[in-house]
Amino acid sequence: MSLFKNLKSIKTKDMSEKEWLELRTHSIGGSDCGTILNMNKWSSPYKLWVQKCYPDLIEDNVLDNEYIYWGNTLEEVVAKEFERRTNKKVRRHNYMMYHKDYDFISANVDRVVIGENALLECKTASEYKKSEWQDDNVPGSYMAQCYHYMAVTGVDRVYIAVLIGGNHFVWKTIERDDEVIEQIIQKEVEFWNDYVVTKTPPPVDGSDATSEALNVFWQDTKDNSVVIEDSEASYFKAIQSINNQIKRLKSEKKEYENTLKELLGENEKAVTNGYEATWKPQQQKRIDSKRLKEEQPEIYEKYIKEIKSRPFKVKETNG
Repeated sequence: MSLFKNLKSIKTKDMSEKEWLELRTHSIGGSDCGTILNMNKWSSPYKLWVQKCYPDLIEDNVLDNEYIYWGNTLEEVVAKEFERRTNKKVRRHNYMMYHKDYDFISANVDRVVIGENALLECKTASEYKKSEWQDDNVPGSYMAQCYHYMAVTGVDRVYIAVLIGGNHFVWKTIERDDEVIEQIIQKEVEFWNDYVVTKTPPPVDGSDATSEALNVFWQDTKDNSVVIEDSEASYFKAIQSINNQIKRLKSEKKEYENTLKELLGENEKAVTNGYEATWKPQQQKRIDSKRLKEEQPEIYEKYIKEIKSRPFKVKETNG
């Protein structure tokens, strides 16, 4: 039975991965919160909208992503270490819980702290993310996730513990802030009602996640042309101008690189005050696909993978 008896809850312990992923599409979860607030560099509001409204188009790779896989695998290790260092006891809570006022806002928490109105979130991070956890810092998307869980469950605080680089453990306390929580819930309600319920896409942004979602959402095409209004025609000139700047900057960068390469000569490394440059030989092994196709066509056909793409190009015309 759920420990939060006043909340609508669905037991997830015996669910298959497919059932659990399908359940996620019907509500805004903790990991979605940072995306709605534009704090998640791996996703975007537009991509999240496609995942919620058209889940068959973009697979939720929460279980296939290797970083997430190891995060889930090491979750118990992080929880045990938190118990050891704090003398607190935690337990699993295998339920999807829903906000008392909004049935489209949910929480699937890592652990509940026994004898305290609190939760524990378990994370892992690579070594180069260490600076994001220094002092009192917590990555923004994780902070938003913790406030989201407080909003749904009503707990007073969330402890967040992280194993960094496999050998450095830290934990922080995020206390309840009702003003912040109210602002977050307002943004989530707006996202759901304005975009998901109406199936109206949110504004696009410049993220890779949005590019990916657009490519998938509009993968079926028609050989037609559309006329762009004058008010939006400036996008063409802007893109062309940026392309020219990129071309010029790439050329400048290449000139500087070649100058340094000439200075290095046979040496592999150059150093100066605050900088270093390396120019080392590397060997790569690649499959000769042309030869494989000619000499082993059956094997080639067995392992060939067709990838569908939709390149976007802008060029000037005489029109």
